[in-house]
Order: sequence, then structure tokens, then C-alpha cells
Amino acid sequence: MEKIVLVGAGGHALSVIDSIKSNGEYEIVGITELGYVVGEKVLGYEVIGNDAILMSVFDSGVKYAFVTVGSIGNTSLRQKLFNMLKDKGFILPVIIDASSNIGSDVCLGEGVYIGKNAVVNVKSTIGDMAIINTGAIIEHGCYIDEFTHIGPGAVICGDVKIGARTHVGANVTVIQGVNIGNNSIIGAGSIVVRDVPSKVIAYGNPCKVVRNNE
Repeated sequence: MEKIVLVGAGGHALSVIDSIKSNGEYEIVGITELGYVVGEKVLGYEVIGNDAILMSVFDSGVKYAFVTVGSIGNTSLRQKLFNMLKDKGFILPVIIDASSNIGSDVCLGEGVYIGKNAVVNVKSTIGDMAIINTGAIIEHGCYIDEFTHIGPGAVICGDVKIGARTHVGANVTVIQGVNIGNNSIIGAGSIVVRDVPSKVIAYGNPCKVVRNNE
């Protein structure tokens, strides 16, 4: 079993820890988090320090790391942590909850998280560091770009393309063949029936652009 260090001790870390335990691929050696007391525990796993300790963790033989900081509309911290871990030499694996269902010919990038009961169907691509959260459905032939977050219960119908750093809220439905741009936010519960451009906030049924997301 390979050893892994987690970066971030918030709510998303709870989900990821549970998924790691479900599939038995990695042994968690600790969690780094700014503002936590060293020795404080998250689901039984100790906070071992802040990010400054990561190089010594790597030098001790731990080659795997995972970003357990979530994102709601702003992926800048996840991007910064991803780049920092790569620069230090860590491998960022894919974490797939044992309850999820992954189809054939699916391409998963580095640091991807697939949550409980999520489905990623045949011939879909999930970019680096994307989050496919609890119960989300990614249908056949979809393309989800890097650092994008698909929220709990969202349904992404076939052949949809969603750009980088976009947040798709909980229980959103995106109709087949729709394109959503980069750096956009789709509000929870929205029904997306037509293309959504980059750098906007959109929501509703049907989903409409409300304002820019600069």
C-alpha cells in the first residue's frame, strides 16, 4: 500500500478520506493545514504541520499527495497547491470512491476526485484536479476540463463540454450537447438547455446569464 499525504483539512478532506478508506489503495500518513494545531485529528488522521513540512515528507519516502481543499467558484488555491506539489516532485493520483461507477474508455487526469455513487460514463474525459462530487452523473462522451467542480447530484447529459475552472452547482441538469465555458458558475438546481459562455454567473430554469464572473 502506497503512502499519501493530504493537503487541506476542511470539509472536502472528510469526503476524500472516506473514499481513500473505501478502496484501500493508500495509507494516509498525515494532513497539512494552516491554522490547525499539530496533532489535531481529522477522522482519526493527524495534522502534521503546514505546507512547509511537505518537502521533508517527500524526502521521507512519501511520493503521493492529494489536494483535499475544495472549491466553490474559485479554484485559485487548488491550482496553487497542485503546482506546488508538482514542483516538489509529488505524484497526484486519482481518488475514486469504491461506490462510484466508471465506464470504459474514460480518461482521468491527475488529482481527480470521484465521489460516492458518482457515475462517469463511457468515453468521457475528466481533466486534472476536477471534482466529480457525490452522486453526480457524467454521461457518455463528456469533456470536463481541469479544475472544474461538478457538484453533488448534478446530471451532465451526453456529449457536454464544460471548460476549465468552472463550478456546476448541486443538482444542476445540463442537457445533451451543451457547451459551458471557462471560469463560469452555474447556480444550484439550474436547468441548462443552451450554451453558456466563459466568465459568467448563470442560474435558473432555464439557466440564464445573470452577470459577469470576473
